[in-house]
Amino acid sequence: MSRSKKNLITALILLLFAAAFYPLCLRLIAQIYYQNSVNNVREHRYLPAIKDLEKAIHFQADDPSFWKKLGEAYQGLGKSQSVKEAFANAAKAKEAYLRASELNPIDAETAFALARGETRLEHLYPFLYPDRDPNPHYALPYFQDAIRLRPNATHYRYAFATYLYYHKKDKEFLNVIRELASMSPRAYNRLRKEQFWSPSVREAVKRGIEKAADEGVDPRNAHSILSSLLAEEKDWKGAISQFQKASLYQPFFNHSAHYSHLGRLFLENRQFEEAGESFIKALYMSETREKDLEGLLGVYQSKGYTEGFFQFYEKVRDRFLLSDKTDILLARALMNLKRYNEARRILNNLNEKKPLAEAYYWLARLANQENDLGAMELAIQKATVHDPGNSRYHLLFSQVLARRQKLSRAEQEAGLAIKWADKPSAALYVNRARIRWTNKDYAGSAVDWESAIALNPENAGYFARAADAHEKTGKLSMAMEYYQKAIELNPRHQEYRKRYNAIRQEQGK
Repeated sequence: MSRSKKNLITALILLLFAAAFYPLCLRLIAQIYYQNSVNNVREHRYLPAIKDLEKAIHFQADDPSFWKKLGEAYQGLGKSQSVKEAFANAAKAKEAYLRASELNPIDAETAFALARGETRLEHLYPFLYPDRDPNPHYALPYFQDAIRLRPNATHYRYAFATYLYYHKKDKEFLNVIRELASMSPRAYNRLRKEQFWSPSVREAVKRGIEKAADEGVDPRNAHSILSSLLAEEKDWKGAISQFQKASLYQPFFNHSAHYSHLGRLFLENRQFEEAGESFIKALYMSETREKDLEGLLGVYQSKGYTEGFFQFYEKVRDRFLLSDKTDILLARALMNLKRYNEARRILNNLNEKKPLAEAYYWLARLANQENDLGAMELAIQKATVHDPGNSRYHLLFSQVLARRQKLSRAEQEAGLAIKWADKPSAALYVNRARIRWTNKDYAGSAVDWESAIALNPENAGYFARAADAHEKTGKLSMAMEYYQKAIELNPRHQEYRKRYNAIRQEQGK
């Protein structure tokens, strides 16, 4: 073969190679620009992203992902601009999404992006063209298309429901809400926090969740939420039934709080035996049994069934090995029933075994209910001896001492209550301020009122009391200043104005 023929064949091969790989080269270049745009959009650098995407489309205009990303970039760019610029960029985003949809008509994400973009154009249009009617932008068909392409996407339906509510399409709106609840019962947790929540929306949600429960869609949550809805209606029997049905699904989730809640439902329905058994199950599973038992006392008390707690406790004591401290709960239940002698006997028996600060504290509370200040003082003093770092005990001790006019010791105990508090408390400073006032230590009282103000600067009464204390020490300017603040916080309080004017007249003499 001649040299010229070899050169010709080589040139032909190179030409064929170039022809074959040229489109791939263009595609590679386009992908590089596209990946740059993805990073820029992620970091909210929208203008560089748009430039990259325009170059990518120049090299490969038939890739729908390029157009979709361009729409996303224009959408992001319009969020931080003026109404006019935002509208222009929203329109460009729509054009890009429409092109992406033409190239890939089964892409639900693009359809949903079109729906959201068109919604934005709907909202912005009246601001730019208030005299033009009707609005040419209408997102409803785009929402319908997105849902058709991805019928199980709950966030599509949620956005669609919001759109329908905005347009006052009540029937369609409630239908979407019902469908949403039937697809995902847990949507209730979000829907009930929305501004459109209403009795009609609640009913639509309820119907949707009932359908979900019938069809076995997320059955545990469906039945549990139905139980909550029925409890709101005070249909306790229905609430119990639905909660028990929920318990049958994924029973490994039936932890202590689960049975405690069921017990509360039984208690509401006055099914005391069933309530007790559910509470006992909760205690069996609890890692903080004695603390939870105290919480159950609060439950019984809040429902007015303290006698029921007494009976329940007898069963608990038979089934569990409990510390002596839990007998204090029994004593508290008896105190609520005004069975003081029985409560006192239990607390005294505890202290005979081993002195307990908490038992002495409740003996003091019991003595207070019987108005026996001497016994109250003795009991709470013993509580502070056995637990000297308890702020609550020192507070009660200071209060009974103040009632008995033992003011110096009362002030000392009030100071210890402040010292040992877990966190600063305005109420503790108020307690000492009153004791100091009674003891005619007006300067000290003023200091405490100012400490209370620092912790609760919105309480007009604190400013007024501080003003009174400053007046007693002759600091009339300070008194007027504090009364002015009290008046600012509570301008309708006539006594504050009266006292302010009186101090101003006194200062002017």
